[in-house]
Amino acid sequence: MTLVLACLATLLALPYILAALGSAVRKRQLGRIDNHNPRQQAAQLDSFGQRIYAAQQNAWEAIILFAGTLLLAHLAGLNFQLIQIPALLFLAARLVHPVVYVYGLATLRSMVMGLAWASCIYIVVQAFRLLAT
Repeated sequence: MTLVLACLATLLALPYILAALGSAVRKRQLGRIDNHNPRQQAAQLDSFGQRIYAAQQNAWEAIILFAGTLLLAHLAGLNFQLIQIPALLFLAARLVHPVVYVYGLATLRSMVMGLAWASCIYIVVQAFRLLAT
């Protein structure tokens, strides 16, 4: 369980790391960080800066998917040792995702997200298989 929770903890840190990078880009591109209207300021960024912002938003969405998957696995009584590999695959995919997002590699980004989704689907299937027995 510890490894799976470490994956979750790492994923929880990722949007904050991306926010810090996004703030640095806003400061560099626009001269300052507008903390009163950060979303409006993000819209003024060039495509590179906007992709960092979008990657941050996507990272939040991915946490919901993974946390919900883990909650379902826990409620089903699934042994978390059985899902360490898919959890690590999800984490690896989500660490690669912002890199390919920021550099505009859309096809690779979709493939990486597909791997993350497949990892969660595998965990959910294992949970339902356990419930069916």
